[in-house]
Amino acid sequence: QLMHSEGENLLSISLSPVEVDFPLPALHSFASAVYQGLWVFIGGEVAGFHGTVSNPPPFLQTGVNDRIWVIDLHGCKSWSLPVPVAYRHALAVTNAQSYQVGDTLYFCGGFTVSDVNDPLLNATSKFFFQIDLANLVEYVQSGGTSPELEMVFPIILEDSLVQVTGGELMVVNNHFYLVGGQLFTGVYSAGSSGSYTNAVRSFELQHQGSTWSLVNKNTYSDSVNLHRRDFNLVPYINDDGSMDAVVLGGVFTPEDLSYNNPVYIHGLSSGQITIKPGIAQQECNQYSSALASFMVAPGLPMFYVLIGGLTYKTYSASSGGLVIGDHGIPMPFSNLINFVVTDGADLLEYVQLPPEPLLPGYLGSNAAFIPLPEFIAGDYPAVLDLNRLLKTVSQTFCIGHLFGGIRSNGPNSGTTPAGHICTYPNPDVYAVYMSLDMS
Repeated sequence: QLMHSEGENLLSISLSPVEVDFPLPALHSFASAVYQGLWVFIGGEVAGFHGTVSNPPPFLQTGVNDRIWVIDLHGCKSWSLPVPVAYRHALAVTNAQSYQVGDTLYFCGGFTVSDVNDPLLNATSKFFFQIDLANLVEYVQSGGTSPELEMVFPIILEDSLVQVTGGELMVVNNHFYLVGGQLFTGVYSAGSSGSYTNAVRSFELQHQGSTWSLVNKNTYSDSVNLHRRDFNLVPYINDDGSMDAVVLGGVFTPEDLSYNNPVYIHGLSSGQITIKPGIAQQECNQYSSALASFMVAPGLPMFYVLIGGLTYKTYSASSGGLVIGDHGIPMPFSNLINFVVTDGADLLEYVQLPPEPLLPGYLGSNAAFIPLPEFIAGDYPAVLDLNRLLKTVSQTFCIGHLFGGIRSNGPNSGTTPAGHICTYPNPDVYAVYMSLDMS
């Protein structure tokens, strides 16, 4: 929780389950978008954490979500249908990269199969899609009868530049940036790792005749600071209104731990980027998680709420503070909420600890936070406007919803000293509440 200088809470976050009486998928590691209040989900997994052992085999093709979902939470309706057969191995993927611009979703990469008959995932997709969300929603709601697929997916191409899984995609001023991630080839086995990109890859889209291609390709390599995957990539709004980015967390270091220092990426609007590592150390929630971004005005510090995930430090009830790992086991699942504040050059972290609420379980990994539209900053659709929040008349109010992600029955999974601990895709939807000290 953020605090006054006197030590009193300024704001805190809590979750409350939402009762749902219509079909919802249980997913994690998916791509998501919002179109006119409807939630759209593509890809991801319907099984739990892949684990660090091979019994049962991880990344079964049957564990991948092969349906496109459209959810109307307030209307209590849902629609789904299988991904088009022609793109089964390109859309039924896990840990793809995606980014929404207006009513368009860009989608690329992800761990998948080299052949639809393969029982285990064994390849990284090199497909890139531009998806028209209005037409996609109509396609799903019509049961696949209309419109034509060419209208749903106006751009489909293949390029090894986007053959990445576990990275993040961002689009700024028509420049595309693919940050971090890895190329994983072959069947996963315990402890195996792919080839990290160690880079920010940039490109633009070009149309010549009936053919689209990726052009103006560049690779900004940094094997020390960008050797990361499964992190949170957050926007930072400069004083001129342009958008930069900050890499928070990520895995894995040579010691199989998380990266705790941020990386600042500048120059996204111009296409001429610079990369600067930060010094401050983030203590908690280093793995890809549900997150909410907040701004007051361009050029002022922004803050981000990271909800769960995997964590370098965890809360110890016996000491009442943070400790590294869980009884000696590194990087456990998290039941923490933390706030990260940055001015684009430095970073502060505030971890929400009792008596403020912890999460209702070990959850949030590869989940999505979907903000309420009335609080979104107009020019920055992924960012909440703190000025609008401060105008509320209630001290505690809903700012959005948490959907999906991995849920674990304990801080660690598999066979542990406490017995076998299961994980599964979280089937619950939570309303995310913010409490403000209105004084």
